[in-house]
Order: sequence, then C-alpha cells, then structure tokens
Amino acid sequence: MGFLDFFRGAQVREASSTQQQDKPTSDKSVQGGSFRENIVRARDPQTALTVSAVYRAIELRAKTISQMPVQYRKKDAEHNNFTPWMSGIGRRINYLLQVEPNPLMTASELWAQVQINRLQNGNGFVYVERDVFGDPKHLWLAICGGYDLTTNTYNITYLSEYGIQNRAEVHASDVLHFPNTYRYTNGFWGIPTLQYATETLSLIKTQKAQALDSAAKGGRVKLLIGEEKPATAAGTIAHGMFAKDEGKKLARELQDEMYAGQDILALRGLTNVHNISMTSDQMQLVQQLGLSYDDIARFYGVPRPLLMLDTNSHYNDYSNATMEFMSRTIAPDKVDIEREIFRKLVGPRLYGHYDIHLCERPLLAMDLERQAKVDQLNLQTGVKTVNELRAEHDMPSVENGDIIYVSTNLAELGSEKLKSANAGGRPTEEKTPEPEEGK
Repeated sequence: MGFLDFFRGAQVREASSTQQQDKPTSDKSVQGGSFRENIVRARDPQTALTVSAVYRAIELRAKTISQMPVQYRKKDAEHNNFTPWMSGIGRRINYLLQVEPNPLMTASELWAQVQINRLQNGNGFVYVERDVFGDPKHLWLAICGGYDLTTNTYNITYLSEYGIQNRAEVHASDVLHFPNTYRYTNGFWGIPTLQYATETLSLIKTQKAQALDSAAKGGRVKLLIGEEKPATAAGTIAHGMFAKDEGKKLARELQDEMYAGQDILALRGLTNVHNISMTSDQMQLVQQLGLSYDDIARFYGVPRPLLMLDTNSHYNDYSNATMEFMSRTIAPDKVDIEREIFRKLVGPRLYGHYDIHLCERPLLAMDLERQAKVDQLNLQTGVKTVNELRAEHDMPSVENGDIIYVSTNLAELGSEKLKSANAGGRPTEEKTPEPEEGK
C-alpha cells in the first residue's frame, strides 16, 4: 500500500467513523442500487482535482502558506521586541517548524498538505510527538478518526518511519487542529469547501436536487421506446395484450438497470428506439453539481486572474488580484495557523514573552520591484537601517550603515526647520543697520 493509498483509505474510514450530527443520515436507495452512489463520486477530493480551476485554487493557497516559515520567537528584554529564538529548546522547535518536522518530509511539504487537507477534507491535523521531557520531538501529518469531548482527546492515524501508527485518546494539546472556515453547528469540525458549496447554499441545493432527480430517472442514458402497430384488427388485439404484459416486464428491467447506474442497457424485442440522453450541460451539472469558475474563485478566495481564467488581463489586474488574495485570504489563514500553533506549543503561561509568527518576507522574493519599494519605505521611515536591509539580502555590513534615517517632512511647531521651510527654504538675510545722522 502506497503513501497516498494509505491516506485515501484512512479518509474513507474517517468519514465513516466520525459522527457528525449535521450530516444527512438518510439515503434513498432503490431496487438495483443507489443512484446517490453514482453522483457523490463527482464530489470526492480526487475527482474534484480534475477540474483545473479547483486544482489551481487549492495549489495556490497551499503553496503560498508553505513558503512562509513558521518562527518561534522570544521577546528581547533589552529592546522589548520579538526575535527568533535560536538557542536551547527554541532552536529545536524552530528547526521542526521551518526545516524538518519529521524524517519523511520537509516543513514546506507538511504545511502545504495541512492546507490541502483543510480545504479538501474540512480539517487538517498535525500530531506533536514529544520526548520524555515533554518537548516537541516530531511533527507528523495526521488524519483524525474522531474526537471525544468528555476526555478532550483525539483518535489519530499517521505514517511514521516505523510504518502506520494508530493512536487512541491523544490529548488535544498534542494535536494541531486546523478546521476549515465554515464548520458544522457544533463549531468544532470544519466542512470541506466543495461540500459546503454543494450542500449549503440554496442555489446549489436546487441544482443538486435537479441532478439527483435526473439521475434517479435514468442517469446519463434515457431511451424512448416505441413499437409498430400490427396490420390487422385481430392481430392488434392479440398483440396488444402481449405487448402490455411484456412492456411492464421490460419497464421494470430498464428501471432497475438505470437505477443501478448502467450506461449500456441490454434491450430485446424492440422495433423502434430513440436515444434521448441528457445534454452536455446536464451531464456537466451532474459531475460538477453546477460549480462554475466564478463559483470556484469565490469559494476558495482566489481572484479570477490568479486562476488563469482572464487571459487578456493587464499587469495591474494581476497585481491588484495578488494584493486582494494576500490581504483577504492568506492573511486570515496566517492568523489562524499562528494562534493554533501558539496555544498548543507555547500556551497561556508564556503569553506575552513568546509568540509564533508566519514570516511573509519570502512572498516578495520573486517580485524585485515590490521588494525594492518595501525596502525603500523601511529605510525612509526609520524602521530599518542600511545594514539591517543588507543583512536580509545576505550582503555584508558597511561603515556607518547602522544610522537611522527619518523623513524630514515633519517638524515641531516653532522649530527653526519649520521657519526655514515657511521662508521658502532660504535663510533670512541680515540687514545692514543704517548709520545715524551726523555720523
């Protein structure tokens, strides 16, 4: 069993073992099979990724988050600001968060998979394996088989260097839980984005009902069956009685085969068959349940230009779309991840002295023009010195590079600088006193 096969199978077990009070439990089965089984498959994570816009939206969100290193920071007592803690246990935790969380994957792979599981399955999980001293030893990508509110514990499954591991009654402090934005009414379990889109919104509910109704009446194949009239009156009576019984029997057989989802029907004794299959739009509705590209852009919070849907977009459209994506989608995800990691790895006792920070600087690495503007603003406003900026770009320090520069556009009221500015920036000329009379 491969790694992906293991997780796919575990996702099925998770869905069947975890009890959700808000999930519909009734399923309308019919003789010969359930038509719902043939429709739900179009909504599972693997099938959803065949839609290019969905793949692009999920990959963009996952890759963006994975580029931002998770920093474990400690407040500097001298300057009263937070800096990465790179000594003792802080160095070990930063290595787990930023480089190698476990022997099987890198940190960027871990956080990307967590984001994918959050969007596709509704919940992302990371198991914190601790050493004998209670300090983090490994961070494992996990799936959850259930949560017990009375004991505040999870049942989890994860793949380690020793194979598949199942852990029951793992305390919540050792499980990083990242639920999706929309959740069930209990407020704890997240809802997969596609499931929310197909089952929650009233418009999609109507389209889904239409799709299921169409499937219940024959799915993708419909046949209009007719028969030729006999030539004589006597033959009409005899043939009619025979056709009535045979027609009922044949109708039952057809109904069973269509309800079972058969695409090719075995028919016999027909003289006239007309194919009235569903149109291409109806078939697309069955497979995608009515989701358009605009719907995907809205549900995943990714503007259309970033989904490569607007080929004639101007550069400013991409720039504005990127800013919208960062501020409206990535920034909220950033806060959610920071707070969940903080409360599980740091806790309330150290609040105010330590923090967790997802650094956004790598997001500007490939945009040199925007990076230059940010550096210029930091230098002009005195936020950073020349040497601090050079250090961020792995450049050596220069002499007098630690001087703080500030803009001179502002000045105190009544200061000499303001008087000089009011006079046009020129110093006031001294007048030569006139000689007194008689001298």
